[in-house]
Amino acid sequence: MAIRGRSRYGNPLAQVAASFTASASRRAPAFRWAVLTTLLVLWGVAGYISWQGEGATQAIYKTLGALAMTDAYSDVARGDWMREAARFAGVAIPLVGLLFAFSGALGRSLARVFNAGAAGHIVIAGSGPGAISLAHDCLRAHDVVFLIARDLPEETKWLLARRGGTLIEGDAARIEILKGARAHRAAHVVAFEEDEAVNLQIEALMRRAVGRRRRKRPVVVHVAASSSALLLEAREMRAFEQRRRDEALKQAEEQSSGAKRPRAAPALVMDPRPFSLNEIAARALINDHAGEILQNAKLLKHRAVHLLFVGFDAAAESVAVRMLMSLWSAHFDAPRLTVLARDAKAAERRFRSRFPHAFAYADLWTADIAFEEFEWSERLIDRAFIDGVNAARGAPSAIIVSTGRDSDNIVLALALKRACNADHVWPVPILMKETSQSEFSALYAKGDETAEHDAYLQAFGAVQVSATRANIIEGRLDLGAALQHRYYELGLAERGVAADRALQAMTRNWDAVLETYRDANRASADAAIVRLFDMGWRPATQREKKRAVAEPSMREEMMPMMARREHDRWVAERLLNGWRPGPKRDNDQRIHPNLVHWDKLDGELRKRDEDQVRAVMDVAMKLHGEGFMPIQDKTDAAPPAQAA
Repeated sequence: MAIRGRSRYGNPLAQVAASFTASASRRAPAFRWAVLTTLLVLWGVAGYISWQGEGATQAIYKTLGALAMTDAYSDVARGDWMREAARFAGVAIPLVGLLFAFSGALGRSLARVFNAGAAGHIVIAGSGPGAISLAHDCLRAHDVVFLIARDLPEETKWLLARRGGTLIEGDAARIEILKGARAHRAAHVVAFEEDEAVNLQIEALMRRAVGRRRRKRPVVVHVAASSSALLLEAREMRAFEQRRRDEALKQAEEQSSGAKRPRAAPALVMDPRPFSLNEIAARALINDHAGEILQNAKLLKHRAVHLLFVGFDAAAESVAVRMLMSLWSAHFDAPRLTVLARDAKAAERRFRSRFPHAFAYADLWTADIAFEEFEWSERLIDRAFIDGVNAARGAPSAIIVSTGRDSDNIVLALALKRACNADHVWPVPILMKETSQSEFSALYAKGDETAEHDAYLQAFGAVQVSATRANIIEGRLDLGAALQHRYYELGLAERGVAADRALQAMTRNWDAVLETYRDANRASADAAIVRLFDMGWRPATQREKKRAVAEPSMREEMMPMMARREHDRWVAERLLNGWRPGPKRDNDQRIHPNLVHWDKLDGELRKRDEDQVRAVMDVAMKLHGEGFMPIQDKTDAAPPAQAA
């Protein structure tokens, strides 16, 4: 992943094959025609001039004879450079023409030969926009890419081949197709079909293809899951496999102790890593927009950060969960969510069934999320609509539009913008989900471009910015989480509890951390932008780099409240991940004794939360190399009538 630095995937044989594929797929490049034209001009002009003394007809005849190497060119006098040029150009023209004519087929044949030894490359299985976007992004980084897909448009095939990508047309859920792509020798395999069941089949087939042979590095298999339920189950399966391997490693160590020849530990030959584009988009939204949402809530004098969801598809649910896990500020109460959906009861049932512990412990924390019926129509978004939301739940700090269809999102976002800016009733950011980047978002949804405090549009979640090499292959969004885990390791060592077997599994590199702890670190790292806001800072832009502060100052008077909010945030994250309170910690049953109210924590545990806040600030400094700028409120205050 990105923590170990950017690398180029593909061994030398695969790189050579990619070069042959790219050169064979170029459409008559200009240099080919330039070479042929130069040879033709040289042959024609030099030949005609050298023979023009014998008459025009004879000159033309003998010039054409250069192509057949007639007797007239067999004995050219020394110094007659015109005839020398004509005869060599005449010979070169058919040879160069044949070479260019067959270069495509020759290049493709040579590519197949070299691909037979390909290793360390990237295999992507899928025909959808996400898979195609990821393939092109990896090719831009000069990785060797094998794409397994069916029914691609001819233009897509050509663009892929022109960049050196190898297309294998077939069904990725067949082991012979995977082996044809050398998936068992790849560095990364991405199961990116639109059908989640097919992705799981690909993962199962990869286990057969890889086998049990020892490898220097395991094949990393990234499995796409669109639903949060399947993502959770896939991560649970990965955690189960990790625990089983940990037990095998321990048994191997115990059996080899005292023996002359230690018993070999089981090798990790395949590393499954489930991922979700919706989760990637949600986490990117928090990292990119949490600061402006918090600043807007502060300017509008909101007691809690209130997020209004118009539509509640899988992408919206991911945003809601990540917000509940991370958007806890010392300046506000617990985050509040309001969902407007066509079938609000069904949406609420799904959410409660997936996250039951978020509602099971009212004395500890209950997710403040309300579901209301709303028939999506731009005609229904008017002042009466706004007054109804104000009366029921209060004014929002931001609006997320995610109905499941880009066209509906655009129409509703525009209607909301018009209604919000009528008398500046809701001057809030409106974030609309976009599956694929459109001309509309490029020209219109650019963010806050006016000096006045008003509603503005921004887009999030397009595959072009979510399905990237950095996000999926290298795990860019997990860089902060891995750093956060490292701070936790150091904290364990200082407190002298690293000998606890239940916690020892956490004190290893990031790739080996159990999924439940990986998600805890993700939520903590995503909250770094919130901690910066609490301290009065924000990441600097590229233009502000020269004026930025490298290390933002810590306001110690804020520490007690920030530590309290960090504990509240941790409680919410643990409950959303299926943990529950209990007298004794049990990792298998997900029971934790620290899942209690802040007032019931002793001094040592409160000190840990303060350490966590400082660690998050350190993570923020490492993630934002441009530095930091102090937050300055806009001069125009929000209308008092709209404060909530």
